[in-house]
Amino acid sequence: MADRMSVGVDVIPELSIDVGELTRVAGELRAKARDLPAAAAAVVQSWDGLGAVYEAPETAELNAKMMPLAPVGIDVCQALARAADIVDQLADDLMWLAMRRRGLVEDVEDLSRTPEDADSGELTADLKARIDHFGAALEERLDRARADVAAIAPPAACIGEIPDAVAPPRGPGMTWAAHSETTATDLVLAPLLALARSGTSRIARLLAAHPEWAELLRQRPPSPTVVRAWWQTLPPATVAALIDGAPALIGALGGVPPLDRVAANRVSARVRLREVEAEIPEWELVSTEGASADLQAQRRAALAALRAEGDYLRRVVAGDVTLVLYQPDDNRIVEMIGTPGSGTRRVLTYVPGTFTTVGSFYDRSAQAMPAWLAEQDDGMVAFVWKGSQFPGDDEGSGATDQLRGILEANEQSRGVPAGEALARFVGEMRSDPAISDARQIGAGYSWGLVPLTSSEMAGTHYDAVHSFAGAWVPEGWGADPTTTYFHWSYTDFLSMAQDVGLVGEARNPDTTPGFQSRIYDRPGDYDVPLGGELAPFLDPDGPSIRISLDPFANHQLISSAQPENYQTAAAISEAMMEGQR
Repeated sequence: MADRMSVGVDVIPELSIDVGELTRVAGELRAKARDLPAAAAAVVQSWDGLGAVYEAPETAELNAKMMPLAPVGIDVCQALARAADIVDQLADDLMWLAMRRRGLVEDVEDLSRTPEDADSGELTADLKARIDHFGAALEERLDRARADVAAIAPPAACIGEIPDAVAPPRGPGMTWAAHSETTATDLVLAPLLALARSGTSRIARLLAAHPEWAELLRQRPPSPTVVRAWWQTLPPATVAALIDGAPALIGALGGVPPLDRVAANRVSARVRLREVEAEIPEWELVSTEGASADLQAQRRAALAALRAEGDYLRRVVAGDVTLVLYQPDDNRIVEMIGTPGSGTRRVLTYVPGTFTTVGSFYDRSAQAMPAWLAEQDDGMVAFVWKGSQFPGDDEGSGATDQLRGILEANEQSRGVPAGEALARFVGEMRSDPAISDARQIGAGYSWGLVPLTSSEMAGTHYDAVHSFAGAWVPEGWGADPTTTYFHWSYTDFLSMAQDVGLVGEARNPDTTPGFQSRIYDRPGDYDVPLGGELAPFLDPDGPSIRISLDPFANHQLISSAQPENYQTAAAISEAMMEGQR
């Protein structure tokens, strides 16, 4: 006979699974199953017209590789639907078991209220048997669900019958995840393979007929390592055809060697230069025609911008300026200073600040400091990165527009996407051994420190990080113990705003652990005491704030190559050259 003390609520097995969460998961599985066939069919349809624009023996092979996507998509769809059914049924059964458990709990509580001298042995034994039976039923139901999921067959191998193909030798088995990754890589490489088998003129026609290929490569770029391995197999004539026939694509493709990206972007610059030279005479004609003074000023500004762009592009075409990214329509550009090779000992990734646009490169203001640093160091290659949206980069020159850009620079949400974009770019460049083998230095001016430190959170490692009047570091960021951090600044409007808590939510580099901070004095700098009801006048011994009478000029000075900045710039250069990898 069971003892009453052996039966309690604590011996009733718990249902640790949330039935509502199971129902939600089942719904997600069904939604994915519903969307998958259409997605697979869309991919197949995108490739269906290949034969109309590209006739070659390999056309059938490429189409054959695409065709299995539809049936495999159906297989996966059925597997997802089956999994959803299993989860739904488990949720229903667990709900019923939860009701049984609730009844057992109530019976146990009723038993506990029975007088001690009452004869409850038979009742206790029955309740214990019911609890044991409930536990066995729960375990059996969970085991059945596990077995049902395990019984779902993986989809058939995604390999079509390719004409005249020789069966490859069998290697070790691959997991479904590994097979999916390999298939995805094959899919995004397929457009590149098709282009590589064409001449320059046919490449252009193919891209015009299939804009979805470029979009696929943009949305789902293949691994830079994979691209580099493929690129190295191409003969020189094919490389030249790809550069001339698809310059916008090759000039932004991770894994393509930097100098080949430069050559492709030179082709794009040449095309844009012809457009600029055709536009300038039109703007010259209307710049002084009868119109309001404001409109004439706008036209003169547009004409000046076109002339500056033309001058810059001529330097690109001549090879005096090298671009590893050139997408002016998207306001993205990356200039490379120096040539990577066996003598490269340091690589500087420099991110300029708020209001940086493609036009900032035309007047050399964005790259003044990294260009000066590279001149001091024969072993340095520098990348000046503007590869994402920057605060204020689409604003006008008016006071309201400038204020809006400054407010955007303090938006915490901007850090993550910019940091991820920078991390991708750095990974692309480091696929080149001459770059990856060098000492890695990151530098960010003003808001540029935000994407730089955000890229660390995205997995990028730098041997040293330099803040040039840096704004702030993202929430959750911590100094890497293997990285050396520096903060260089003058007293400027940003440091004054940081000191009174208006910028960066107290995550400023001059107070963040890990940074070695060096603030240089300038004429017109003063300490203003704070505290006291009549501060700053009657409390000279209280806390103070450092202010400048020329705060905006001081902020711009730190990233410039002006003579007044030489002492600071020389110290920065010396610090960058101290570390050896």
